[in-house]
Amino acid sequence: QRVSTDQTMAMDFALSKLMLLWIVTHAIRLSADGSLSSRPKVLILGGGLAGLQVGKVLQSRGVRDFLILEADSALGGRVVSGCVKGVPACSTHMLVESRLGSPHPLADLLDACSIAYSVDPFANIVSVNEDGKDVSEEVYNALLRADQAASALIQGWDANEDDMSVEGALRLYGWTPRTPEELAVDVFYSDIAYAGKPSEISTREYVSDAITSVPPNSSIIYDSYVIRDSYFGNQRLVDCLERSFLSESDERVHLNTTVTQVSYSDSGVTVNTTDGTQYKADYAVVTFSLGVLQQQEVIFSPPLSYRKRKAINQFRMGYHTLLYVKFQSRIDGSLVRPGPDPLWYFYVSSHRNVYHFAYELFEHLEGKVNHTQSFNLFVHWIFGDDALRVETQALNTTKAGVTEIYRKIFGPSTPEPEHIAVTTANTNPFYHGGIPSFPSGPSYEDYDILREPVGRVYFAGDAYHMTTSGTGIPRALFSGDETAAALLDCISGGSCSMTKHATESVQCPTGNGGFLISIHVVTTLMVLAMSLVVL
Repeated sequence: QRVSTDQTMAMDFALSKLMLLWIVTHAIRLSADGSLSSRPKVLILGGGLAGLQVGKVLQSRGVRDFLILEADSALGGRVVSGCVKGVPACSTHMLVESRLGSPHPLADLLDACSIAYSVDPFANIVSVNEDGKDVSEEVYNALLRADQAASALIQGWDANEDDMSVEGALRLYGWTPRTPEELAVDVFYSDIAYAGKPSEISTREYVSDAITSVPPNSSIIYDSYVIRDSYFGNQRLVDCLERSFLSESDERVHLNTTVTQVSYSDSGVTVNTTDGTQYKADYAVVTFSLGVLQQQEVIFSPPLSYRKRKAINQFRMGYHTLLYVKFQSRIDGSLVRPGPDPLWYFYVSSHRNVYHFAYELFEHLEGKVNHTQSFNLFVHWIFGDDALRVETQALNTTKAGVTEIYRKIFGPSTPEPEHIAVTTANTNPFYHGGIPSFPSGPSYEDYDILREPVGRVYFAGDAYHMTTSGTGIPRALFSGDETAAALLDCISGGSCSMTKHATESVQCPTGNGGFLISIHVVTTLMVLAMSLVVL
């Protein structure tokens, strides 16, 4: 019995040694590759595009010891919020305008991921009024009048003068939309570009966003990009970005992890989550939607300063909703145009109609539209208060409204949709809105305060890079680059401020010197001009 006991003790001792050796070896391995650490260097709070870009840049610069905490069941954030159950699509068709020839993380990412995109996304547009008449020419003429007012505003605007709404500023230069065609132009100018009405948009941002001061003999121009793969384009983008630096089932990604509190001090950051888990790190990067911060879904300890909270709440989260409308079969009368891009329908109404901008979804083969294979599916872009209303109203109400419009466009015999679905980013507690924008009121100083870190807590996301025209994808990627650069500089003992790492100056160009190019105006004019040629 004593021998048996001795053998057992020896076996237990040997087993303990092996277990200890495994633990030590495993701990060393995890510390070496930065996968898991009891105290990682960086906590990335939010796994949307900005958070993923921060992680990618950190890893590329040798900082692998980070954790990504994401509240949802998958990475991607608002970029993939266009994925709806029961609809064979996952798209938000994010648009970006970028200087040709300058580094651009979105164009680089699309190329690296072999995702097709269009440089002229709106090549095919047909404007149809309430009687089903093609009024593209009338809309084009209204655009010419709007362009005159916008050009005068851009050239006459002084960056040092007090801000005001775009509605008031354009009125100063003679643009007062009254006709349905003029109201349609107003929608294109404001709702689609800024997810808000002209009365809600800052002239400072509008002018800064719409122009660039181009030196004489310069070839700098702006290009517009949109993901052409409207079927699963945005999801493919996120998947590719993940694969570029994360392994499959990477232990540094914690999904279904909702942050409730961020505590910070000179020695580090502590993060609490809904399941009671506590994470500690040297630094944290907050990439939550601006709407989450505005709704105080996360507590900061100590509380953020009054100036920081004021900056957060001065900016607005515009509403953006996608409405998917599926028919049992192809609609008689729907048009097919040659080329790689879909046909857009712009509904011109006597009032700001909620379902104004839609395109038909076709199968894509090698980045080109296969016009022989339609999904009998239309996708509507809806912005502003209309977006929130459609998201929250009964589906039968939405179906009745959209059916009425389809019958005006395609004829009274058009059947009811077989199925409709609506995205829910505006009411989702993880987002609280669709597109951040710069309202009339905040100063450039307020914007700098919004971007600046608070101690060891940094901020990234599409709300923190307002100087790039376009919607969430490019702004999130740029912001991720800038925040990661500032954080790396701070870790290495350099400056911890965001100011020196801004890709572009936030100062608004004045109206003197150089050629002034109204980006949204010129792009839109070219679009409708091409549409007229096709017609």
